[in-house]
Amino acid sequence: MKPNSLKGQQGRARNLKAHIVNRNLIVVSSTTTPTANHVVTVEYDKQGVIHTRCTCIWAMNGNIGCAHSVAALEALAAKRGRALSFWETKADARRQKHRTFYLAGKRGDEGLWITSRRGL
Repeated sequence: MKPNSLKGQQGRARNLKAHIVNRNLIVVSSTTTPTANHVVTVEYDKQGVIHTRCTCIWAMNGNIGCAHSVAALEALAAKRGRALSFWETKADARRQKHRTFYLAGKRGDEGLWITSRRGL
């Protein structure tokens, strides 16, 4: 399942602190338990599809695009001087005329589209 509001999810992610361990492992703060953190792993397959796993309940129940995963991807992009936006459909992402990526869901039949642009 995707978040009800991608822009709301992206806004929540901006309030989280992400610590990049390496390009595949990011530790992200928790909003519900300030003394806890969530671990996000990021993998890239040969087709350029992005796969994330997070230790939060939302992600462990098979949902895609938790705020922690969004924060982790944004931290990785910021490290390269890029900014990300998340979209529900490929058409919405393509309209932005920026580089496009696909964040796959666990079920494979649903995912989110990501655009990358130069950071502000």
